[in-house]
Order: sequence, then C-alpha cells, then structure tokens
Amino acid sequence: MNTFFVTATFKNTALMASAYDLFLKVIEDGTLNDQFEGFKVIGRYHASYSNNVFIIVEASSHIKMTEHFAPWKVKFDIDFEIKPVMNDEEKIAEHKLVGTLISSEKTMGFSN
Repeated sequence: MNTFFVTATFKNTALMASAYDLFLKVIEDGTLNDQFEGFKVIGRYHASYSNNVFIIVEASSHIKMTEHFAPWKVKFDIDFEIKPVMNDEEKIAEHKLVGTLISSEKTMGFSN
C-alpha cells in the first residue's frame, strides 16, 4: 500500500456546508466508506476557519483513490490535491537508492 497526503479544498462555504451535512449523516449512519479492499483512511483533519480538510490515506492504486474521492468531487466540486508521501524508513531507503544510482552513473560514464 502507498501512502498519500490529500488536501481537500471546498470552492465555497455553501458547498462546504452541504458536504458537511452529508459527512455528518454518513458518520452517524456508519456508512462512511473509509476502509475497503485496497484503501484506508489513516486520519482526517479539519482546519477550522478554512475551507480545507487534510486526509492521510493508504491505497493500493490510483483507482482506489478515485473510488473513495470521486463521489465527493462530483457532488460537491471539491478540489483534491493528492501527493504521495513516505515515512522515515521509506525515505531513508529512497535516499540510499539515489546515492547508489548516482554512483552507478559515474561508473557508467553518464557524468564527468
């Protein structure tokens, strides 16, 4: 599973209020689709006095992201900025890999 940091931005307060009405309903009904095969919301953080919600999710594919976020996008015209992120362990592994690749480029003649 890959981890993503999602910023949801409401275009106006009327759409935001309508979205929160539905959000409250699905929370109370227990029908919020926050976890299914290949997808899980890790955390959702609401910025008071702003039109943003910050969401951390794990997803196995982009289609799983679409499955979760598209209905909200279509119904409430929410903009979702989705960024892949990694934890410390993953970042360290990536940093080491980049160092190895750079060393390989030197031996392969790619750099002076």
